[in-house]
Amino acid sequence: MNAFQALNDVNQDLAGSFSGLPTGCQQSTPWIAHTEETPITGIKILEKDVTLILEVHISDLHLVKLNLQITPETVLIQGQPTKVAGVKGYFLPSGFQTLIPLPHRVDPDIYVAKIHQDGLTIRLLKN
Repeated sequence: MNAFQALNDVNQDLAGSFSGLPTGCQQSTPWIAHTEETPITGIKILEKDVTLILEVHISDLHLVKLNLQITPETVLIQGQPTKVAGVKGYFLPSGFQTLIPLPHRVDPDIYVAKIHQDGLTIRLLKN
């Protein structure tokens, strides 16, 4: 299974999971570009001999709680706002999910993630 097949499978699963929930669900998108719905403003993947390094730029990082899920072919970044602000009568997701397909398979159990001032750096070991 390649990264795009995995991405398609995950998107279908997520769409089915959230289809009946009008409130409290998370927005789920593969990361393509920055939008108002997600605070991720850029992703850079650096390839070394035995590692992949993801530099994820996140605006307003101090306003978001993050969770990572790593598979051999993808990195899923989930974020929830520390405070929910909304306008009555409008749907606002309670968080976001961004799926990042990787150019090489990695070992999902061996990684280092570091939060810094403008985002997150994830170092992954290639398989």
